[in-house]
Amino acid sequence: MGITDRVKSRLLRYSYIKKLNHRVKARKFYKGGISRNKDSKKILFWTTGGMIIQSHLEGVIAAALKMRGHNVKMVLCDGVYKACAKRVDFPDVEMKDWGKYCPSCIRQSSQLFDSLGLDYSYISELVPSEKVRQLRDIADSVNLENFRALTYNKLGVGSHLESAMMRHTRGGSFEGHGDLLKEYAFAVLVNAAASFNMINIFKPDRIYMSHGIYADWGPALSEALNAGIPVISYICCYLSAHFFFGTVSKFDETFLSVSSESWNKIKDQPLTETNIARVEHFLDQRYMHNVTRDMHGLLKNYKGDRSHFFRHYGLREDKPVWGVMTHINWDAVSDYFPMIHKSFDDWLYETIKGIWNVKDVQWLIKIHPSEINDNPLTGCQKFIEKNFPELPSHIKVLKMDDDISPLDFYSLLEGGVTVMGTGGLELALQGKPVILAGEAHYSGKGFTLDPKTDEEYKKLLSEVLSIGKLDKEQSELAWRYGYTYFIRKQVPLLPNVGDDLHINFRKLDRLIPGRNKNMDFICDRIIDGKDFIMPEDLVVLNHIEDKEQIRKAS
Repeated sequence: MGITDRVKSRLLRYSYIKKLNHRVKARKFYKGGISRNKDSKKILFWTTGGMIIQSHLEGVIAAALKMRGHNVKMVLCDGVYKACAKRVDFPDVEMKDWGKYCPSCIRQSSQLFDSLGLDYSYISELVPSEKVRQLRDIADSVNLENFRALTYNKLGVGSHLESAMMRHTRGGSFEGHGDLLKEYAFAVLVNAAASFNMINIFKPDRIYMSHGIYADWGPALSEALNAGIPVISYICCYLSAHFFFGTVSKFDETFLSVSSESWNKIKDQPLTETNIARVEHFLDQRYMHNVTRDMHGLLKNYKGDRSHFFRHYGLREDKPVWGVMTHINWDAVSDYFPMIHKSFDDWLYETIKGIWNVKDVQWLIKIHPSEINDNPLTGCQKFIEKNFPELPSHIKVLKMDDDISPLDFYSLLEGGVTVMGTGGLELALQGKPVILAGEAHYSGKGFTLDPKTDEEYKKLLSEVLSIGKLDKEQSELAWRYGYTYFIRKQVPLLPNVGDDLHINFRKLDRLIPGRNKNMDFICDRIIDGKDFIMPEDLVVLNHIEDKEQIRKAS
């Protein structure tokens, strides 16, 4: 008996009475709230990846949508494949032992959705055993030469395989990982087959999932877009229990994209002192009080002494300084947005070549501080040491463990270069020019330099001395976008989930329409497909809540 059969046998053995009790409780909870009508939608939740926290986040929204009369269906992984996103959290576990984590994962998610009265299907119900064997055979034929050409029903899924491998190897070489490649290829194919079948069975109007990439979610997103079904995707952002949401309708969109319709309204709206103060307050809390999740353990103390760093790095005061802000080279952002170069490593190589003879400028290449924890052996710092062991004196590297805060770094610069990092937006807020080598969520908004080819990019690098500061109009556009991104797009789920991101079952009544404006907003946007940009009245409400979150984190 396989692992899937054993788990299901155990669940069936003791779950009947529990499910009956859950259904009784759920009926009481939903009583009077469910009213199907012509506007009701069928919404499929693609809840895979082996992360119980995501099951909580998706379960609470699914329950809220069901309360509003929509037909909700969940899809759960039940161990058909073992190479899920969770595997990265256990790097020391051998591949042959990956399956031992499946039973608890299946049990926790199943029981959670039973408690919420949500209907779900397992992947094994969607992909027959004979099909599983066929997919395994195809996966076993995948190698380093052909993996990018992997398809399912003529739909390319090789990019999702590459993303999963990049995440697992932390940007390292795939050489010597042939078995790992085949295992992730199998996961990609199973998810492609399961999502294809589920779409044809359930015929959803919307599909909801986290990330939208990797082996777990990427194939389902591709199948959905190929079928013309909008996908609502989300990812955690800066503040605790806050998320970026977005509706993806085309392959060149992401959950961070701001539609042309929304941006045309935003860019013409007046920029108020309150708008500016909120952004400044957020950035102050981010860098001076360490309240944002991405800075935990990485933030350096702000010195505010520009001359100290000029002396420390041997810089001349009479010569302009430009910064190059690197990425984590396996960062998922490269899956969301197109870039000029094939990879972050290629971009860094071409950038150093491009600035090698631009000697009238002092160049500071800042290594992302997360490299010290994420990939010190395969990151950008090692890449530079390997490929450029001796740099010219006008190019210096600020290493991953250098004692310099982002604010001190920004103060040294006349302008910056990145692919799509948020640091570019923050420099623009200071009125400084930014050259982007990729289509960042904030590019094309009128305040960045956006070359489309490597030739255009290199030309801009060679001409940075002629690039001036942002003018008044450009600065105002940057601040309007900064307010949208840092304030209006960070949507909180509290109090429907707690600080640990688990459902607060004592507050399920907040899911009832009209009880919680944040949940009303999220559900409305899922259904109408508009941008998840909070209106001003909701910003005012949440600004107070955000202050409380900041107080707790401090």
